[in-house]
Amino acid sequence: MRRFISTLAIVMFAAGIAWLSSSAASSVTSHVKEEVERLVPRFQRDPTTIHSIVVDPILESILASSLQLVHIESVEQNLKFIVVVSDGDDKEFGDGTATHVASIRVNNKSIAQLRIICSSDTAPLRITGVWTP
Repeated sequence: MRRFISTLAIVMFAAGIAWLSSSAASSVTSHVKEEVERLVPRFQRDPTTIHSIVVDPILESILASSLQLVHIESVEQNLKFIVVVSDGDDKEFGDGTATHVASIRVNNKSIAQLRIICSSDTAPLRITGVWTP
């Protein structure tokens, strides 16, 4: 009986840690999604806002073009853009340093992809890569 109780306690403890871990990962993904959703209108109001979020200044021009394209596509089609975030880096364009990839879509068509580094639900986003499909 003691072995059963100790085994049960270990399993319950491990399940609790797994649940906390998945909850934390989910909140970071939600944070990334919300920040990318705010990025497009923020860029429209003040294009200089992207200076502080890119890892390399060389990314600024392609990020600016991509965000402008998202805005134009959503206005022309009279649709809201949506952001789909996945954990990890992109296999084709990434080097393993990104924690998330955000796809900005209009009418189910991917307009821009962003490689993002963000380690917590309070950390600022850092964009480490941008491409358009």
